[in-house]
Amino acid sequence: MRTNGVPDFPDPQPGPGMVFNTAAVNPAAPAFRAAQAKCHHFLGSGPAAPGSTTHPTAQTLAKLLDIAECMRRHGVPLFPDPRTSVPPDPMSAGYDFITDYDGAILLFPSALNRQSPAYTEAGAACGSLAEKLGSGPH
Repeated sequence: MRTNGVPDFPDPQPGPGMVFNTAAVNPAAPAFRAAQAKCHHFLGSGPAAPGSTTHPTAQTLAKLLDIAECMRRHGVPLFPDPRTSVPPDPMSAGYDFITDYDGAILLFPSALNRQSPAYTEAGAACGSLAEKLGSGPH
């Protein structure tokens, strides 16, 4: 992406699964779309390739759904439910942070402030995994 006109495209972040924080790029920009078209073949068929389907265990999905519900109960209404697929163009759809946790995909909307006190407090209330989900550069 960087060599094809998106110099600020982020490296994947360390952590469980694949994590990208795309807040520094504009997915609607013509340069981004052109680079995305040129680089799409690098995605392969891995679990986080746009449009792909992953196969998390029922236990993983249930655990992440419990966390999502807990985060919402504790004041984070935009916390996402786990998914088994990624939409074709998640960044243009308003997501700026994507993570794959044991095959379950979490798409964090750009409107969700993952640095807010409410997010931090909800993460602490919902357990150590909740605190880690959605973390990374902001």
